[in-house]
Amino acid sequence: MSKYIFYIFSFLLFYFITENSFAIQPSINAGDVFPDISMKGEFTAEDKKYLGFLDQKTYHLSNVKSDFLWIEIFSIYCPVCQKYADKLNTLSGLIQRDDFVNKNIKMIGIGAGNNNKEVEHFRKYFNVSFPLIPDPDFKIHKAMKETRTPLIVIVDKRSKPYKILVVQDFFKEPESLFEEIKTQLINHVIP
Repeated sequence: MSKYIFYIFSFLLFYFITENSFAIQPSINAGDVFPDISMKGEFTAEDKKYLGFLDQKTYHLSNVKSDFLWIEIFSIYCPVCQKYADKLNTLSGLIQRDDFVNKNIKMIGIGAGNNNKEVEHFRKYFNVSFPLIPDPDFKIHKAMKETRTPLIVIVDKRSKPYKILVVQDFFKEPESLFEEIKTQLINHVIP
């Protein structure tokens, strides 16, 4: 009988520890600050053109020629990130085809804990159509309260410091995400 009590106690202890650890998981919310990060990595000529980078030696979010940013924090080792990569490529296509949205927002992926090689592998394997940058030391990930990946946010660069407008639900279909992005831009761009 005591063996069963031990197993039940162990199970309950494990359950309460894991439940509480999920309960205290920090979250990112609208209104939180997003840092003006240094963007290191290997940018293609297309990436530079898309982001509006000139021939500077260093790049920051402040250098991106757009008032709003759509940012995904992902990891090459995150199965959810892998699963939804195709959806986000579809979203990128929707943004590119809409003149108003494309003019006002740029998409960037940040590889939490990923180096240049890993980010490039993710980009090629999943045919990612928007710029990806590495975050090998988890600096950006730490600034985002070490929240789980994927994290998708819309950032308003017009505010100082930069503010997160929306935390997007990556489970939504690309068309729903696109409509949410467009609505946010209409509400914040058009007076």
